[in-house]
Amino acid sequence: MLSRTQPIQVIAAIALMISSGALADMQYEFTLVDAFTPNYALRETYIYDINDQNLAVGTTTITIQLPNGSSTTTYTGFYWTPETEKAAVELSWPKGVNNGGLMAGSLQTYDIPTDQFTNMPLLPSTFPPLVLLGVNDGGVAVGYVQICNCSNSQGTLQIPYVWDAANGARSLSVPNAKGAARINSNGLIVGWTGSWSMPDSYMYNLNANTYTIMSTQFAEPNAQTTAVDVNDNNVVVGWRKNSTGSISWGYTWTPGESPTLLPLPPEGFQPHLRPTSINNDGVIVGSIYTPIATQLAFVYDAEHGVRELSTLTNEPAGFTLMTATAINDNGWIVGYGYGGGGMYKSFVLQPIVPVMGDATGDGLVNVNDLLAVISAWGTCPLPPATCPADLNGNGAVGIDDLLIVINNWTGI
Repeated sequence: MLSRTQPIQVIAAIALMISSGALADMQYEFTLVDAFTPNYALRETYIYDINDQNLAVGTTTITIQLPNGSSTTTYTGFYWTPETEKAAVELSWPKGVNNGGLMAGSLQTYDIPTDQFTNMPLLPSTFPPLVLLGVNDGGVAVGYVQICNCSNSQGTLQIPYVWDAANGARSLSVPNAKGAARINSNGLIVGWTGSWSMPDSYMYNLNANTYTIMSTQFAEPNAQTTAVDVNDNNVVVGWRKNSTGSISWGYTWTPGESPTLLPLPPEGFQPHLRPTSINNDGVIVGSIYTPIATQLAFVYDAEHGVRELSTLTNEPAGFTLMTATAINDNGWIVGYGYGGGGMYKSFVLQPIVPVMGDATGDGLVNVNDLLAVISAWGTCPLPPATCPADLNGNGAVGIDDLLIVINNWTGI
C-alpha cells in the first residue's frame, strides 16, 4: 500500500515513463454475430430482440444440403447466447423472445426449454401472413394478420393479432388499427394504425380493454406518430414527426401524464431521433442519421443524453452499427449493421462493468488511469459519471484518487 505522503511528482513521472497512450472511452464490449456460412457473399444476419437472460433472437442465412446432394442458401430463425453463440431454429423471422425463452415468429411460437412449436390459429376471414412481433412473460404474443388473400404493399389490409394459450386468438377493438408491436408484463400493448407510410399509433390496455391514440397526447400537429415499445413500468417510447416532417422527436409517455420529448441528436446529425426499444431503467436505443442520411445506432439515458453507439465500443474496422433494435434490463444492446463482407451482420453490446480505479472506462486499471487522474488534477465539481477521474466522488481529483488506481492495479 502506498502512503498518502508520497510525492505526486514521483508517481506522475513513473506513469509518464511507462506510457503516453490515449485514454479510452469504451463502455460496451462488441460481439459480431455473422451468418452460419460466413463466406457466402450475400449473407444476412438480423437480431431483433434480447431477453434478460441475455438470449437474443433473429434471422440469418444458412446453407443446407439437399437430398440430391446439392446445397442451397436460405433463411432460418436462430437464438444466440454468450455461452453457445448461434443455434438454428426452424421458425420464420422471430422478432420477440420473453424471459422464459419463448420465441415469437411468423405463424408459430417456439419454446426453447421444451423444444416445442405452437402453430398460431388464424382468425375468421384472415389469411397468412400472420406475423408475431412480441411476446411477454405471461406468454401473450402480439403481431398482425392479413384480412385478404391479396397484395398488401401499403400495410392497410391487416389487423392486430393477440394470442395466448388460455384465451386463444383475438384482435383489438382500436379504430383503423393495423398491428400490435409489443406487449409488457402488465398487458399494455403498443401498435399502429393507418398505413406503413403514414402511421399513427396506440396504446391498448388488455386487462381493461381501453385504448389511447398517441397523436391525441400531443398539442402540436403530427405528420406521423409511432409507439414502438413499452417497458414494465408502463413507459411507452416512440417518435413523432412535426407537421412538416422536418423533425422527428423521440418521446416517452406514461398513461395519465403528458409526453416527454427526448433531446434531438447532437451536432452533426439530422434532427431525427427514431427509438426502437426501452428497458425498465429508461435507457432507450434506436437510430439517428448523418447529413447524408447514413443510419447509425444510438443509446440514450437521462444522464448522458443521446450518444452514437460506435463511439462507445470496439467495433471492427469498417463495420457500421446501423441500428439498435433492443435493449434488455441488464443494459445489453442488440442490432445490426454492415461492412466487412456480406450484406448485413448483427452485433451484441455487453456493458463493461465498472472496475474500482478504472478512470478511463476500458475495464482495466493501469497506466492510462494514472494519466487520466493526473490530467484532471485539481477541482472536479461534476458528478463522477461526467468527471470519471474523481474516483471517490468527493468533488476533487487528487492523491486519494491516484491511490485508488494504484491499489486496484490490473496492468496491461
